[in-house]
Amino acid sequence: MTRIPAVTIRIDGRLLLAACLALLVLAGFAALPDGPSAQKSQEDYGDKFNIADSQGGVAMATSSDGKYVFVAGPQGVLVSDDFGRTGSWSQTVKLK
Repeated sequence: MTRIPAVTIRIDGRLLLAACLALLVLAGFAALPDGPSAQKSQEDYGDKFNIADSQGGVAMATSSDGKYVFVAGPQGVLVSDDFGRTGSWSQTVKLK
């Protein structure tokens, strides 16, 4: 009768629990798209993106999925490519 060689690996229960917990935390971070983030207020928003004037308002439009947000006023056009999130705005047209 031939004996089949066997390999025995012994792992401590606490080490296995710590490894599983670390993998669970890494999987949780991987599941978050951008991680936790907060929006900060923009103090100079009125000066930076001043497209409205006292005589006229502004118009707003979005793409069908809402990702792109456009704001047009008498003095320019702004666009956001991240659902209007703070910091994603850029001025595309500045009118006089």
